[in-house]
Amino acid sequence: MSDPQVILSVRNVYKKFTKDIKYNMYYGFRDMLRNPEATYMTLRKKEFWAIQNVSFDLLEGEILGIVGANGSGKTSLMRLIAGIYPVERGALLGLPGQKIISVFALKAGMQPLFTGRENIHIKGAIFGMSKSEIEAKMAFIEDFSELGDKLDVPFGNYSSGMSARLAYSIAIATDPDIFIVDEALAVGDSVFKAKCFDHLKTYVQQPGKGVLFVSNNIRKLLKVSSRILVMDEGKIIHESGEDIRQALHFYVDHCLRHLEKGKRAAKLKTVTDYDL
Repeated sequence: MSDPQVILSVRNVYKKFTKDIKYNMYYGFRDMLRNPEATYMTLRKKEFWAIQNVSFDLLEGEILGIVGANGSGKTSLMRLIAGIYPVERGALLGLPGQKIISVFALKAGMQPLFTGRENIHIKGAIFGMSKSEIEAKMAFIEDFSELGDKLDVPFGNYSSGMSARLAYSIAIATDPDIFIVDEALAVGDSVFKAKCFDHLKTYVQQPGKGVLFVSNNIRKLLKVSSRILVMDEGKIIHESGEDIRQALHFYVDHCLRHLEKGKRAAKLKTVTDYDL
């Protein structure tokens, strides 16, 4: 049996931001007048690294879990891969014609005064689908979301769980090669979440498919992921092999590193009892 194909290769990627908007505008104007590449690796006043020298591969058939404390760089990295942020240093190497779809803010682009069905057309268009493609996927979206006649109700009347059902169903209906799920399943009912997890596992069995699954929910990562990357301060600080549980144990222990040894052990036991 041949080894799984690499469908995305992230190589030595860096990304920096500016804490102060005034400095951000000032640097923007300066960089328009000169070549910023020459000095990119030098931090200027108020700048900080959001991503530092990140490299990894996403394999065909893989659900790669990305975990890290708030501010560790997970979402910034996903936005680089999704093309929301430009890659200024390093490289993202995918396959020809590859489609990458990301789910960050589920409600982004959804219009509260329009019905759920009308929002399928709006959100589908945002994802780059043509009208005919949306119509062809309408039955799938109706079935997967399980919203029934609520699709003809204004989206503004939806609960957070109903909103998640519809937005997620539209995203997966685009049939991406790489699907980025960034805490998108943090809301919604347990039955629908379980359906989504089962669907992801089946989805990546298709040729050329892979998922980047960002979450700090350890139970979800244990159930879904085939491998784990742990991030901190914009870097990958740990990568699991087959032992997902060990990697998540490392992540929790790292989050508690500021505590003295006795308190850290007690906290780690508490988290382990509940989540691991």
